[in-house]
Amino acid sequence: MVWTTRRALGSAALAALLLTGSAGCTSGSGRHHLVITADEKDALADQPVHLLLAGLRQGQEVTVTAEAEDLLGIGWKSTGVYRADRNGTVGLDRDAPISGSYRQADGMGLFWSMLPTNGSVNTVFSPPSPVTAPDFPVRITATADGLAAAEHTVTRRWTVDGVTRTELNLDTDHVRGTLFLPPAGTPAKTPVLLFGGSEGGNSGVDAAALLASHGHPAPSVAYFGLSGLPPTLQNVPVEYAVGAARLLAERTGGAGGIAIEGNSRGSELALLVAAQLPDLVRRVAVFAPSAEINGGLPDGMAWTENGAPVPTGPIALDRIPASILAVAGENDRLWPAPRWARQIGTPTAAAPNRQALLYPGAGHAVAGLPYLAAGSTATPLIGAALELGGDAAANEAAHLDAWPKFLSFLDS
Repeated sequence: MVWTTRRALGSAALAALLLTGSAGCTSGSGRHHLVITADEKDALADQPVHLLLAGLRQGQEVTVTAEAEDLLGIGWKSTGVYRADRNGTVGLDRDAPISGSYRQADGMGLFWSMLPTNGSVNTVFSPPSPVTAPDFPVRITATADGLAAAEHTVTRRWTVDGVTRTELNLDTDHVRGTLFLPPAGTPAKTPVLLFGGSEGGNSGVDAAALLASHGHPAPSVAYFGLSGLPPTLQNVPVEYAVGAARLLAERTGGAGGIAIEGNSRGSELALLVAAQLPDLVRRVAVFAPSAEINGGLPDGMAWTENGAPVPTGPIALDRIPASILAVAGENDRLWPAPRWARQIGTPTAAAPNRQALLYPGAGHAVAGLPYLAAGSTATPLIGAALELGGDAAANEAAHLDAWPKFLSFLDS
């Protein structure tokens, strides 16, 4: 698997950095110069970087911080304290922190363990959007007694060169969202339609940009909470989402089949569309899903079909022939996603290609991307803080495993 290959290459790169760092960390006068190096200056946001600190004394402690700003300009920060080896180096892939924001040796621990510096209860990091910026910086700073501070900026990219972005609007496209297309000449891969959850708006652009970077045409489509759409999750026409699926097939030549990915409440919409378009929707991936139609927010009905409310209750999964991947955290405290994921992902004689991935300790934020902070609380459209369950380390473990499996599911 390509994921394993990346890990192996990362280990080789770290070994090379350790050799070069230990060879040049001191001068003839015995002075030490703290430096931070990385295997790459920038990388896609779903790919790791490998950081090395050199120029320390054997056994010397060094404090390393990572800092970034979210979509609202709020600062996020993490910290780790490490002890240098006999060569005066610290490899974040290799060395566990003595203390700090995370515990185990993890080269990307400082990235996913960040918390807001203003004390906000919202612990789901939303970095600057790929709609407004092609990348975002994470600033790494290292300090140790007697040495000048070292700084390094890691650029986290949303897209590879050549990815294009088109805004979809109600007047011409009959949907609102953002379509990301892979670079011209890229081998054709399954187009993927993305629906977010109760946060509303066009919330899937991060994943859509990354999917296009992996070769999948991907629109993130809003279905409420933006101008021209229902203001809340009430009376959303399923026909609107069906139109988005057909538009994706038309724009990308995906007549051979598309995939739909839905998060949380978006899982209901994804399954409803798959049931209506059995000849078009070939794969469905749902994260922190529901196997039932739930009520609207703040009340009433969430969905309509042919102008009539879709009644609450079990979704007719037997009407969906598509392959299905259902992902949930075992410690989801927002709703019974583990039970529903098992229902959705259980193979049947008519639909044998179904599976469920369940992650111990992870919560409702299991839908996140790797290397981005995702804690146990969030503030959705309705404004009150919600308990999502899980903890940052368990959520990150789920993201690391589920994201490449999701990509493989799309490619299979």
